[in-house]
Amino acid sequence: MQHVKDKLLIAYSPFENENNRYTENFKKILSHFGEIAEAPSLKKIFGTLSIRRFDVVILNWSDNSFVNGETGAISPFGIAKEFLRVAIFKLIARKMIFVRHNVYPHSATGKSRETASKIIEAYEKCFDLCWVHSGHLAEDNRFYVPHPLYEIADHLPPAPDHLHLPEKYFIVFGRILSYKKIDRLLEILPPDIHVVVCGSCSDQAYREKLQSFSKSNITIIAEFIPDELARSLIERSSGMVICHADDDMIVSGSIIFSISMGVPVFAIETPFVHWFRDAVNDRMLVAAADFPDLVEKMQRYQFQITDADIALSQSHFCDQAVISQVALTFNRLNLI
Repeated sequence: MQHVKDKLLIAYSPFENENNRYTENFKKILSHFGEIAEAPSLKKIFGTLSIRRFDVVILNWSDNSFVNGETGAISPFGIAKEFLRVAIFKLIARKMIFVRHNVYPHSATGKSRETASKIIEAYEKCFDLCWVHSGHLAEDNRFYVPHPLYEIADHLPPAPDHLHLPEKYFIVFGRILSYKKIDRLLEILPPDIHVVVCGSCSDQAYREKLQSFSKSNITIIAEFIPDELARSLIERSSGMVICHADDDMIVSGSIIFSISMGVPVFAIETPFVHWFRDAVNDRMLVAAADFPDLVEKMQRYQFQITDADIALSQSHFCDQAVISQVALTFNRLNLI
């Protein structure tokens, strides 16, 4: 680790993210290297005569601006604005890092997906290097940095008795969005499997679609879930279920959240899932070829994970592991 006199000034974006604790977790990790500040907006840059200079600027999800979130089409204005922002950052920062969370933005539709992917490939080249959270994408100027674990309190919250859940149930946790294809699971769910779907949902039409599966073995909580209730629901579940397996996703934060609590994950096969099973642990993550196979594996699962499996998986994503990889990339950039 660098000495105090070598501490870095790091600009980070987004600086606040109410819907995703990843931002706070990663800022905490970066604080080991220096001071963390908010990456200035274009409005702030053009509105001041003097702008603070940074050792490194780190941008997350900035490629989302390439697509209109409402229509799913490419946004020429968003593209131009973001490339201008990066060009200005290159003038006020020694180094630039892009954290690529997705192959293309979730909101992209149709041909916009391929176009967005190509634009992001060009966008990456504006940076000194790119961080990715799955080893299967590490190549050339892309460096693998583990997705950090989520902080979990020591005490286990009380069971949510008011929900009247069975002893054995599976959980789908996180923001309820149509791209996650939760409906595909619910429409073929057999009566001997109970699934709890919980998380905030701004898409009323999709919420109503899920609620239309009015089965006694489906519990839907389409609202913001406080941390204590989320932890209670997940830790008491038989496993976290990930339905989304489109080619836009690199890694689901829900997988890391589940591993943070030592709970197994059931997921449709993706490159990250395949890499995780090969490189980290093949028992914490149960992979399925499609939705029927996913349901079958949920029915047949024997809950064979051990404390050693949990410890091995968590050690790969722990703070020290992330700090070590960040240090390697900072060293490559001659920042430390």
